[in-house]
Amino acid sequence: MEKRIISLALVVLIAAAASANAQPFGRNKVRYDTFDFHILETPHFDIYYYSSEREATIEAGRLAERWYERLSRALDHTFTHRQPIVLYASHAHFSETNVIPGFLGDGIGGVTEHEQGRVVLPFAAGLGETDHVLGHELVHAFQRDILRKNGGSIAMLPLWFVEGMAEYLSIGGIDANTAMWLRDAVEQDRLPRIDQLVDPKWFPYRYGQALWAYLADRFGDDVIVKSLKSKASGGAIGRLVAATGVDAAALSKAWHASIRQASKDERPTDRDASTGVVTAGGNGGRLNVGPALSPDGRSLAFLSERDQFSIDVFLADTATGRIQRKIVHTAGDPHFESLQFIESAGAWDPTGRRFALAALSGGQAVLSILDVRTGAIEREIPIREVDQAFSPAWSPDGSRLVFSALKGGISDLYIVELETGAVRQVTADAFADLQPAWSPDGRAIAFSTDRFSSSLDNLTFGNFRLAAIDLDSSAIRELPGLAGAKHIDPHWSRDGSSLYFIADAGGRSNVYRLALPSGDIFQVTSVATGVSGIGALSPALSVAQSANRLAFTVYRRGAYEIRTIDAAGGTPILPMVLSAANLAKALPPAPAPAANGRDDTQAMAVPAAGLLDAKTFIERPYRPGLSLNRIVQPYLSAGGGSTGGFLRAGATLSFGDMLGDHQLMTAFQVGKSLDDLVAQAAYLNRRTRWNWGVAGGQIPWLIGGAVLPTDDTSGGQTVTRQTQVFRQFHRQASALAVYPFSRSKRLELTGGVQSIAFDRRTTSSVYSRTTGQLLTTSTVTTSAAQPVSLLETSAALVYDTALFGATSPIIGQRYRFGVAPTSGDLTFVTLTADYRRYVMPIRPFTIAVRVLHSGRYGPDAEDARLLPLVWTLRDVVRGYGDVGPSASTRYLSASRIVVGNVELRFPAAALFGSRSPQSALPLDAIVFSDVGNLWSPSDLRNSRWRPLRSVGAGVRFNAAGFIFELDAVRPFDRPTNGWTFAFNFRPGF
Repeated sequence: MEKRIISLALVVLIAAAASANAQPFGRNKVRYDTFDFHILETPHFDIYYYSSEREATIEAGRLAERWYERLSRALDHTFTHRQPIVLYASHAHFSETNVIPGFLGDGIGGVTEHEQGRVVLPFAAGLGETDHVLGHELVHAFQRDILRKNGGSIAMLPLWFVEGMAEYLSIGGIDANTAMWLRDAVEQDRLPRIDQLVDPKWFPYRYGQALWAYLADRFGDDVIVKSLKSKASGGAIGRLVAATGVDAAALSKAWHASIRQASKDERPTDRDASTGVVTAGGNGGRLNVGPALSPDGRSLAFLSERDQFSIDVFLADTATGRIQRKIVHTAGDPHFESLQFIESAGAWDPTGRRFALAALSGGQAVLSILDVRTGAIEREIPIREVDQAFSPAWSPDGSRLVFSALKGGISDLYIVELETGAVRQVTADAFADLQPAWSPDGRAIAFSTDRFSSSLDNLTFGNFRLAAIDLDSSAIRELPGLAGAKHIDPHWSRDGSSLYFIADAGGRSNVYRLALPSGDIFQVTSVATGVSGIGALSPALSVAQSANRLAFTVYRRGAYEIRTIDAAGGTPILPMVLSAANLAKALPPAPAPAANGRDDTQAMAVPAAGLLDAKTFIERPYRPGLSLNRIVQPYLSAGGGSTGGFLRAGATLSFGDMLGDHQLMTAFQVGKSLDDLVAQAAYLNRRTRWNWGVAGGQIPWLIGGAVLPTDDTSGGQTVTRQTQVFRQFHRQASALAVYPFSRSKRLELTGGVQSIAFDRRTTSSVYSRTTGQLLTTSTVTTSAAQPVSLLETSAALVYDTALFGATSPIIGQRYRFGVAPTSGDLTFVTLTADYRRYVMPIRPFTIAVRVLHSGRYGPDAEDARLLPLVWTLRDVVRGYGDVGPSASTRYLSASRIVVGNVELRFPAAALFGSRSPQSALPLDAIVFSDVGNLWSPSDLRNSRWRPLRSVGAGVRFNAAGFIFELDAVRPFDRPTNGWTFAFNFRPGF
């Protein structure tokens, strides 16, 4: 609680502005860019976009209308409203959206929010992938609309049901990545039953997609519509049973049989002779991706969550697998906002001394060049010409870097001169150009592109193929490849005579070698599951040119591991014959059958109709307007007690604009009298980096009560009982401004006026002594203190890099330094200094330290009309919920506080040898020592300085987001010391 009254609405404003975990701390969602949005009106959609992405948005509008034609037919449903779509030019911009209040990580490619059904997504690395994500999210829009009209809610269905269905309808059948997961599950004999899919360990996108593909193949595509419109009980499984007429156990058994049969028909043979370097069961995490071999092949840089807190860059010895050091730390370090581990990988320079990494820092695309020996950033080059950069590659002389980048929703290749920082665009069209690799002679760049298999006129997208661009002439030529396969992640051999790449020929991704200029292709690996990163286009291959060695990522045993193999050899494969047609902008071939053998000619087929002429679209400026977007559950409460009964009812209403930049929050409560009225309103503007808002309202505070001694009256015939209630009435108007310097640091400024009135309400109740009947009752309200009017201001610097475990922070630091002058009828200044540090010397044990001082200084700092600094002593020093009436009064009326807390905290599962205690039970064990004091200057004059001390141990657990703490405490400064048990409701400091 702040040292002076801050209204509930203002607290809500700060929380919304900071996107905090728990005020007064929390990380910031920063609006680095100010977007001037417009609206593109198509027949069924209002698409919100800004000018830099206009060209791509027009194509997205055509794609959206084609998806509407396709999905309305497949799902037998039409919209009765205009569907909003909010587009961002890159994931970097998407992460700044205010439509979704929380943080949006790299793995989130789009969102359909439940309240207003807004579809929000960034442009992906190519229009083909954007088409997939757009289709996926529009399936959710259809699901939401169908369920609402049939008395259901999308929020009540499990992810495997809704996300799996969206993947199936947006991809069709089972794609190579999902087939890879299924092959691995069969190999490990770990196929989930349908009722087990609610467990997060079964990735809902993959397994849900596989289930819907099976159901549609067996029962027809209308099984989807039947399941969505079903009103059967039993949740998602009940819907499936009603739609298919088959019970869940039988469905699971048949589904498993189909997966095993498909796996058997493929006859996967793992002839791979590679060596595991980073594995989930050994030196890595479950996510080890983006391998990058040093030129001599002795060291391997890779991205991993092996520390379980964040994605970091590690360095391993390729011969032994020993982790040598962590090159880049992101947990507790605010410098990098994203390492883009799904779409990008780093690269060594030709000397093997420097490492280049494409990242986001301060909302800006950057190329960071690190010293591999120390991990220090040697140089960081902001790439202001683009929205997001990926997969840098060095020129042979080490003077330049080539990289792929998104700008305005379109991906192209760029080159940066390291000496000057000058950036040159290499390709410039709407085709996707990814994963560039510089030839050893420096004359050409190989890359992966969809330009030879896609049509921009018809918006049809084929497989990515290999291409090379001549840097002198800028001529682009297609390279030989495999028919019907995706080709990504090219890397040159040492002499430039070959290109290594990943292709999914036959539905399974492996490493291949293209011999130049003969065009012969050789299969280098034969991995039963697949060579793949997290996504279909993720980089997963690296070549050590000097050592003629390869490193690649393999999905195996439910995890991504990194293996190495000699680059020589390979089995000859017949390449696709290049023709004039596929050297130009050829139309893609007919869709290949899915992995389960199904011919996608029904719901999954791209309709001939639906691709509209963009000239029919209408563009207009976006004018923000507020509309009701949320009603918090209204409440009605009643009760009684020694100080009287109460009856109250209230509700909270939230209004906002389509982009979430403007919010109006209102709350009200009514009771038996006007004195119970609570009314508040708060407006917040988050359109720019400065977040600002205004708030005002009235709040009555019940601050105490008493029951007076009973009097005998009327000669002993009646008994009079009196109760007193002490209240404060706060009427306030205030303003707030928050400026986030970064995701970890912000400046908070507030100012306002407040009027506080004090009253004492005495209720006299007269009862008959003989019958106990209430005869009369009367209430008298008198002033309890002189009212005050205050002018309040404050400024605070807040920093937070803390990373939370199950119940409290485990690494990082937090601080808040604030000053709050108050003037008017009372004059004083409130100072706050709160510093917290969390270190983990030995995993998984955290040492948490807090030092806090808060105090009011000035002539009126000890005025009795001010609220206490803390409401209960146990919130600052455990074991002191009760120290006696006189002591409690002195402590809680104190004007200054100093507290020191030290705590050892660790997951309780660690006591039982769990390998991943942070992801086990949400239960932490704690051992602590607290010391603190609350005092006023008059206490020092009266020699009443008496600190409070305690030690103890306990547990803290998370129950559906609510944190509870149960302790055994040994206080040292109570009238009667000794061990006691304490219960509190709060997260760890």
